[in-house]
Amino acid sequence: MAFKGVTVLDIGSYAISVLAGERGVNNTFSVKGQAVKHYEGFAEGKFFDEHDLETAIGEALNEIADVIGGVSPEIYVSVPGVFVDLENKKYKISLGKPRKIRQKDVDCLLNEGKLKVESEGFEVIGCSEIYFALDDNRRVVNPVGVVSSLLGGAITYYSCDKKFTSLLRRILLKHKIKDVKFVFVGQAEGEYLLKREEREFPSLIIDVGYITSELTLHLGNGILAECCEDFGGGYLTFYMLRDFGLSVKDAESLKREINFAHSLSSNSVYTIFTDDGEVQFPCETVNEIALDAVDSFVGLISDFIEENASPFAENLRIYLTGGGLSYLRGVKSHLSARLGLPVEILAPKVPMHNKPDESSTFAMLNFALKDKENR
Repeated sequence: MAFKGVTVLDIGSYAISVLAGERGVNNTFSVKGQAVKHYEGFAEGKFFDEHDLETAIGEALNEIADVIGGVSPEIYVSVPGVFVDLENKKYKISLGKPRKIRQKDVDCLLNEGKLKVESEGFEVIGCSEIYFALDDNRRVVNPVGVVSSLLGGAITYYSCDKKFTSLLRRILLKHKIKDVKFVFVGQAEGEYLLKREEREFPSLIIDVGYITSELTLHLGNGILAECCEDFGGGYLTFYMLRDFGLSVKDAESLKREINFAHSLSSNSVYTIFTDDGEVQFPCETVNEIALDAVDSFVGLISDFIEENASPFAENLRIYLTGGGLSYLRGVKSHLSARLGLPVEILAPKVPMHNKPDESSTFAMLNFALKDKENR
């Protein structure tokens, strides 16, 4: 049977993932194939090795092609926040006399704003609404079918660095993929990981990767603010490697033993098994190193909240996802205590894939399937 689903390419700071899937029963997913390949990554808006990126994408696409019987001519590509420029604008259009709002009125409002945010070196890749407004100043989630003489709204527009889009189009064209749709990964995660009622309140998603982390402040379907920080699980691995003279493999093993719930005054130890045998490390020493790194990142989170969410800080909801920190025991409680607000962990509700490090990939799959259904 011919593949009738979608293919997504999720670009993380340590690995890329190509996922092919279809819509299953009860709005679930039917995963047909997934390929994950590690590469050098990116930081500060640049890939460390573009050839390495191209090789990883090619290997993943070929692996998926063997599963679904060929390369899909269309693909959805996630865009990390470091390559995105976000702009919030308020627009309104007159409908003449009061009448029922149609979908094409909504499209007209969104497209009119799109023309005004285009800037040199960037291309607009999408938009989403924080809210829609009517002539009586009411704010609504969905204005279609409502009677009004005016349609306005607060709209978030996402623009992507053309260096990123040009590079990915060139790579994908070599695999005969001509139809490429770029999606800001923060937008996809908000729409998939947060329920509609959760998005009625300001919600901060902290997606911690291996090298970079993304902070996105969501409201409605839009995003009030976002930033990308150079921090991730790979930093903790480096500190374990640096301070204990371990190999990368052993440093990664030690990092994954960390439990922030351990008392710093206890005499307990972490045990890992290396090529030289069993090695133990004092929990107090390891935790102090990890906590220093995490608390520096918490300081950046606090600055982001103060700058962008201070008017509604008491009602702010905070969520952690991604594979950089979520798996560390005690990290949720530690972040909650440091930030002074409850922190919850988000992960895909997909059997066999319900881990935070797959949040962005399945958020992209959900976005792509909804977009294809709407078209």
